[in-house]
Amino acid sequence: MADPTPIKISEFPNLNAVSDSTIFPVLDSGTNLKVTADKLKTYVGATIIAQSTAPANHNILWLDTSTPAVQGIGATGPSGPTGASGPTGATGATGVGAGSTTGSWTLTPGVNTVSFTVTAGRTYCMWVNGNIPNGIVKWNATVSLSNTNVPAVGTQYGWYYAAGNALVLTSIPNHIVGTPNTIVTTSPATTTSNVFTFGITNNSGSTQTVYWGYITL
Repeated sequence: MADPTPIKISEFPNLNAVSDSTIFPVLDSGTNLKVTADKLKTYVGATIIAQSTAPANHNILWLDTSTPAVQGIGATGPSGPTGASGPTGATGATGVGAGSTTGSWTLTPGVNTVSFTVTAGRTYCMWVNGNIPNGIVKWNATVSLSNTNVPAVGTQYGWYYAAGNALVLTSIPNHIVGTPNTIVTTSPATTTSNVFTFGITNNSGSTQTVYWGYITL
């Protein structure tokens, strides 16, 4: 045998010889599988050596490991270090919070009456926001609702930019009652306390958009 020690590839029992051109290993099913030595040499790039010394009547196929291309495979080397993390992506646009509902009104020139509706029996933080050249309207409220025929309990605040006067907040909901640190029994007549209505005059001379929204608390 060549040095270093050859590697045993396969053993073929009950065959008298392994020819230099054709090898017939016997499968479990007894079917002969034809493999040519020349083909095997092509696949492994090495010399094939056949012996029939032990055990008796067995032919053993050896791979000549003196060929540098097949002198064994060394242990896998250690993994390299993890590469650096990529840059952080850009921050997305600021939202208005989870569970929020938003919308808008299109205001024609002149007087407008607009509203939005919420589900009764819940508590909300609400807002209205309009901002155009020489026109700003702002409103916000925190309210709790029960039945639609009793008032909303909470507080509200409204403001507009009077110096510009392009948008004028003329009315805000009239069914919100409440005074800080005070128990109230005021009951303005209503059957739709879950509807919040506003009067906004648009003096800009063109159509404008005002935004509203609320968050369920």
